[in-house]
Amino acid sequence: MRRVVAPLSASAIPLAVAAAAFALAVGLPAGDPDMWWHLASGRWTVEHGVGMRVDVFSSTATGEPYALGQWLGEVVLYEAYALAGWTGVAVLRASLIALAAFAVTRLALRHAPAHVAIPLAAAAILLSKPTWTDRPQLFTLALFPVVLELCLAARAGSRAAVFAAVGVVAFWANTHGGYALGVAILWIFALEAVLERRPVIAQLAAAIAATVVVGAEPGALPLLRAVGHVAGPTVRIVEESPVDPLTPFGALFALFVGATLVVLMLRGGSLLGALVLVPVLVLALSAQRHVPLFGFAAVPFLAGPITAWAHEVSTTLKWGKQRGGRSRLALPLAGALWLGALVSVPTAAPGPDLRPYPVGAVDALAASGGILLNEYDWGGYLIWAVPTRPVFVDGRLYPFAGNGVIRQYQEAIHVLPPWRAVIERWNVAQVLLRPDRALVQALRDERWTVRSQDEGFVLLERPR
Repeated sequence: MRRVVAPLSASAIPLAVAAAAFALAVGLPAGDPDMWWHLASGRWTVEHGVGMRVDVFSSTATGEPYALGQWLGEVVLYEAYALAGWTGVAVLRASLIALAAFAVTRLALRHAPAHVAIPLAAAAILLSKPTWTDRPQLFTLALFPVVLELCLAARAGSRAAVFAAVGVVAFWANTHGGYALGVAILWIFALEAVLERRPVIAQLAAAIAATVVVGAEPGALPLLRAVGHVAGPTVRIVEESPVDPLTPFGALFALFVGATLVVLMLRGGSLLGALVLVPVLVLALSAQRHVPLFGFAAVPFLAGPITAWAHEVSTTLKWGKQRGGRSRLALPLAGALWLGALVSVPTAAPGPDLRPYPVGAVDALAASGGILLNEYDWGGYLIWAVPTRPVFVDGRLYPFAGNGVIRQYQEAIHVLPPWRAVIERWNVAQVLLRPDRALVQALRDERWTVRSQDEGFVLLERPR
């Protein structure tokens, strides 16, 4: 389909939007508790020169198979930190967000002029903001719209674009298990070409090539496991639970879905739109982490109908027909915005907010030993800050979900009937929990001694 903006504007406008997204993202503080164990995993991989295959961070799942196929994403995250500290982490985050913004804006510009494309792309980018966390999932956030844009370019006749999509998916496969979405998009476009009786050889070859290539990647999560990782049932963590429409994030998603349904019902949809949007919507309804992907996927299918509707109901959009002079301003504007974005890098937060973590216990932990039963949300931080002390549980969850440790952890901290058996089974020497946990009082009653404490944590030690 022919673009509706001048070629210069088609390149410059996405750059301008990407610069604005970069400036917004780079100033955010690091705050994801899972970031810590991702950093530690990247550090371990760099130090050992091989991807992690078994758990090495816990005392309760040591040696059990553990590999999420995101070794490269974790290495890139760690190298960004090693190179420039928390500023490096912020720049990496902002760069991936900027890439997503660039691709989403190009998706919108395929079917809409700038005055429609920019607000539409901005709405989709805003929908993704709650997922701007420092973890390999950012690669899925960035590369999903890139693959979709390349597939649309290939559908419009670009052979180079469809095979470039294969290269992107191959890279994606080593950064995050969400790469299965990229493979699925390639197969969807091949299927649509077959059903619409259009030339299919290039799309089919690309889908097959991507499937074969990711299968041959030794460090990638196997494709079937990646599909399960993307589409599997929720596992008791927030990002993999359905979105709550009563929250601002959920309400914005509901508005986006409603607007999509209304626009497509009134203006008509397409086979390709149904093949892409229906499965992504199902994923988004099942897990919060997929919500932004629906917004990104909807953009190219909303852009055309919204443009047609806007021209019908309002004469105020006539300036869109006079885009020649405005297009000439797009590149200087993009340059100015990127200059401002780069100047904003020194304003990045100097580090994450450590107040939620037991920072004051680090020295005492490093100077002692034994099995440590720790707060779940603190596990990742402890893996990073005190690598000599294996954790009881942490945010990786998967090593502990199948062997009963999560259940035992809950029994212990809530002082359910088997709690003493849990303490004795694992020969727990120290407990690091929030002061209001029932187990803290129970152990105090059993004369466990306080090794370290402040208002946010207490470190108790078994009496000798």
